[in-house]
Amino acid sequence: MSNLDFSSILASSIHDMKNSLGMVLSSLDDIVDVESNSCACTPEMVAQLQYEAKRVNDNLVQLLTMYKLDNKYYSVNLSELDLADFLEESYLLNKPLLDHKNIQADIVCESDDFGYFDRDLMAGVINNLVTNAARYSKQCISLNAAFEDGYLCLSVEDDGPGFPERMLNTDFEGDDALDMVSGHTKLGLFFCTMVARLHNVGGRQGFIKLDNHSRLGGGCFTIHLPQ
Repeated sequence: MSNLDFSSILASSIHDMKNSLGMVLSSLDDIVDVESNSCACTPEMVAQLQYEAKRVNDNLVQLLTMYKLDNKYYSVNLSELDLADFLEESYLLNKPLLDHKNIQADIVCESDDFGYFDRDLMAGVINNLVTNAARYSKQCISLNAAFEDGYLCLSVEDDGPGFPERMLNTDFEGDDALDMVSGHTKLGLFFCTMVARLHNVGGRQGFIKLDNHSRLGGGCFTIHLPQ
């Protein structure tokens, strides 16, 4: 998988998910009054609960996928996929979270474009990117597909504050992927990097790129897949 063993990733990710579940439980305590059998729940609280629950679910999906890959229970399956349909499915899966946070989503893709990649692995990547974009976006995100220099470029943009400088030049493998002190594992970025590198065509390997040149004014995360 990398110079990190799965047990280290698992231990750090459990710590991260524990924090999210702790926030969910604390929020439930705040909105549910057991004595009066009432519930004081605002749309903002629902959105936060959805985000934290989805974040835990994304982490579990990523961990399970990494475990299967590491133990040779799963092999990369490249197939031809309709890009517009793929991005639409990703949007619909995340629509409840986006709606509760009042975030509009655009899909930018040619209607007749097709790409070659592992559908399940890339679905996990895009779902993770949309979840993160929903956290930092002000009111809109964009799911995009385009071709550049023989690579399929799938990206998620937002209108948030952008990526911090320290993240723009970080290698999300090895020790950079783990941070037990803060509880932030960067598991999603590590997972995206791993999936990109599993796509090899003609000696070319996939890669990821983070920048703050989004046409929406915030951050842009792009995964480049050789075609």
